[in-house]
Amino acid sequence: MKEALSSFDVMAVVAELQPRVGWHLDKVYHPHWNHLILSIRGAGEGKEFLHFHIGKWLFTSKKSRDMPQQPSDFAMMLRKRVTNARITGVRQQGFDRIVVLTLEKEETFELVLELFGDGNVILVKDGVIVQPLTSHTWKHRDVKAKREFSFPPPVPDPSAIDAPALLEILRSSDADLVRTVATKLNLGGRYSEELCARTGIAPAIKAAEVGETQAEALLEAIRGLMAEAAASGKGYLVSRGGAPEDVVPIRMNTYHGLDTQEFGSFSEALEEYISRKPATKKDKPKEDTKEFDKLKRRITQQEAAVIKLQDEAREAQATGDALFARYSETDKTISDARKKVEGHMSLEDTPGFVGYDPRRALLTIRTQGSSITLDVKGTVESNAQRYYEESKKARRKLEGVLKVLHETRDDVDGMARKEAEKRERKVLKPSKRFWFERYRWFISSEGVVVVGGKDAKSNDTLVKKHLDAGDRYAHADMHGAPSVVVKMREGVTDITLHEACEFAVATSKAWNAKIGSASGYWVLPEQVSKTPQSGEFLAKGAFVIRGKRNYSDKLSIKLAIGEVEHEGARKVMCGPESAVKARSKKFVVLRPGSKDKDSFAKLLADELQVPIEEVQSVMPPGDVDVVEKVGLELKGLT
Repeated sequence: MKEALSSFDVMAVVAELQPRVGWHLDKVYHPHWNHLILSIRGAGEGKEFLHFHIGKWLFTSKKSRDMPQQPSDFAMMLRKRVTNARITGVRQQGFDRIVVLTLEKEETFELVLELFGDGNVILVKDGVIVQPLTSHTWKHRDVKAKREFSFPPPVPDPSAIDAPALLEILRSSDADLVRTVATKLNLGGRYSEELCARTGIAPAIKAAEVGETQAEALLEAIRGLMAEAAASGKGYLVSRGGAPEDVVPIRMNTYHGLDTQEFGSFSEALEEYISRKPATKKDKPKEDTKEFDKLKRRITQQEAAVIKLQDEAREAQATGDALFARYSETDKTISDARKKVEGHMSLEDTPGFVGYDPRRALLTIRTQGSSITLDVKGTVESNAQRYYEESKKARRKLEGVLKVLHETRDDVDGMARKEAEKRERKVLKPSKRFWFERYRWFISSEGVVVVGGKDAKSNDTLVKKHLDAGDRYAHADMHGAPSVVVKMREGVTDITLHEACEFAVATSKAWNAKIGSASGYWVLPEQVSKTPQSGEFLAKGAFVIRGKRNYSDKLSIKLAIGEVEHEGARKVMCGPESAVKARSKKFVVLRPGSKDKDSFAKLLADELQVPIEEVQSVMPPGDVDVVEKVGLELKGLT
C-alpha cells in the first residue's frame, strides 16, 4: 500500500498544477501540524484548495473543510507575506520529491514543499530562508531562518541519462534489475516492475547482465512512462479485494486483473485513495513496546547510513569529475608535487596546501571550497579513478543498507501505520477562549490578568480598549517591545507589577537578540499618551510616557509555559517563571536558544494533549532552550 508520493508521482502532480500558474494564493490554513492548505483562485475558475500532507501527499481539491479559527504562527507568517500573491511558476526540483511554487507580490518568494523524510515547508526570498516550518541541520544543508537556502544533494534523474550511461549504471550494480532501477534511478519499486513488464525483461535478472539492446529498450520505456504521466490528466485507484492498493497517474500493466477505477485527475484519485485507506487491524492489547522502539531506533540509524552513503557516493563522483574538468590544473599540481617529493623539498607552498602523508604519498589540497586528496605518484586518470571506485563502493554498500532498511520497515509497518492513523484521527478540541487570548497574556501569581500586545495594531487596540483607570501600564526599557496592561484589583502588590515588567522584557526584541537581561518599568494610565510633543511623530503602536517611571532592573530573559486553570477552564499559559510556578504542576522554563519554537510547540502540544495552535499562540517570540521542566517528559527533545 502506498504511504507517500514517489518522485514519479510528484512529476505527475506538478504537470497537473501547471494550468494553475497565473492564479492567486487566496489564504493559508494550517489545520494540523502535518497538513497545510493553500486556498487558490483563478479568474473565472472559482476556488480550489491545494492540500499538502507534509512529507506524504500533494493534491488539489474543490472541497472545503472546517478551518481552525486561530491560525498557527507559521500560517500567519505565510499570510502576511504571500496572501494575494500570484503563482508564476510550479516546478519539481530535478527528479526529487520537492515541489517549488514561485509567488509574486511586491516581492518574489519561493514556497518549497518537501515530500521526502519527515517533510517540510520552507519560504525562501532571494535565496535566503525567510522561515521553515521545521528547522534542521544536516551535513550538506542548514535549514534555518535567515540562512542561505540550498536544496538537498540531487537524486538521479532518469530523463537526463542516455543509453551508455544507463548501461554503466546497470553494470556497476550487484543487485537485480528491479532493485537497481528503483534505487539508482529513483523510480521506486512499483514503477521499476512496470518497466520490466513493458519491456519484457525479467525483473530478477542481474542488472549487470543487461545488454545494450535491453538498455535502450529500458530507456525508451522510461521516457515513455514519464511522457505518459506528464500528459495523462487522469488518475487511477487500484484496489485488491475491495481495499485500496495503489494510486497512480497512468494505467499499469502490472495491475492487470485488479479493480482499477479511473478519475478525471490524479488529484481526485489521490483524495479518494487517502480517504479510503483502511485503518490497520487492532494490535494485541499490549504490543511489545521495547521491540517497537528498538526497531524505530534501528530505522533511524539505517536512514542516517543511507544519507551518509548517498553523500559519500555523490561527493566522490563529483570529485572525480572535477579532476577531469580541471585536467591541466590538476596535472600540473601532481607533476609539481612529484618533483618536490623527489627533490626532498617542502610541499607547503603548494596552492591550497592542507597536508601531506609521505608514507602513502598523498597530498591534500583545498580548491574551490572543497578538499581533494591526490596521489602524487599517480596521474589525473588514476586519481579520478580512485574517487570513482570510492563512489561505486559507497553505492554498493547503499544497496545493501537499502535492502535491510526495507526489511526493517516491513517489520514495523503495521505498528507505525497504527500510530500514524491514531494521531491523524485524534481531533483535539480547543479549550474555552477568553477575551484576553487575542493578545499575549498571563495570570499573575496574585491572580491578576496581565495582557500584552502582539504587534503595533494590537498595542494600539489594547491600550485604547483595555487600559482603564486604576490599571497599570508596563513596558520594556527599549524599542520593539509590547504594551502591557495589568488589570488591577484590590490586594495586588509590587509582585504582580514586577512580573508584568518581566513579561514586557521577555516578549520584546530582547528575546531574538539573545541578551541576558534588560530593564522594564510600569506607570499609571494617566501617564500614557498618544499625543506627541509639537513637531514630533509617533508611530503606530507607540505611546508617550510622561512623568516618573517605576523601574525593575536586570530582568532575566526567561518565560515558562504550563497548564493552569482559569475560571474552571484548563489553559496553556506562558508567563514569567514565578507566575507559572505558582499556578501549574506541569511546566517548562524557557530562555532564548536554538530549538525551533514550532517544533518545540508540537512536542509540548502532544504531551499536554491540546491542539498545537493553542501552544503556538503563547510561545515566546523566537527559538528556545529548555532551562527546567517539571511534570513533563517532552520525548524527542534534543
